[in-house]
Amino acid sequence: MRFIPTAAVALTLGLAAASSAASAASILGTWSGRGTVRLTTGQVEPVSCRVKYEKGDSAGKTFVLNAKCAAAAGTFKIYGRISQRGASTYRGVLFSEQSTLAGDVDITVRGNSQSARVRNERGTGNVTLRRR
Repeated sequence: MRFIPTAAVALTLGLAAASSAASAASILGTWSGRGTVRLTTGQVEPVSCRVKYEKGDSAGKTFVLNAKCAAAAGTFKIYGRISQRGASTYRGVLFSEQSTLAGDVDITVRGNSQSARVRNERGTGNVTLRRR
């Protein structure tokens, strides 16, 4: 079960963005996909996630996310807040209900696909998501 917080953070990061050349509002909605988590111990674990994005502010540059992810160690919920940094890039912080450990996430969106990279002190994660 100790892998869940890292996987959760990685998954959350992967779920955290959705807009490329399109407007920021295009991130809204549900995304799902798969990826991997690499722990500092060297262990690699596959993960799958489903993420929902909602408006976080009236300006349309901040979004809140709620995700449910699954890995070999079990399922976990992730939540966070991301901000648009460029036309197709986002950055934010993710949290897991199962851990007090937070993680940073960077997201790049290309059409109906997004890639997310999550980092925390226990490892890194990469997730590719598609719009549902």
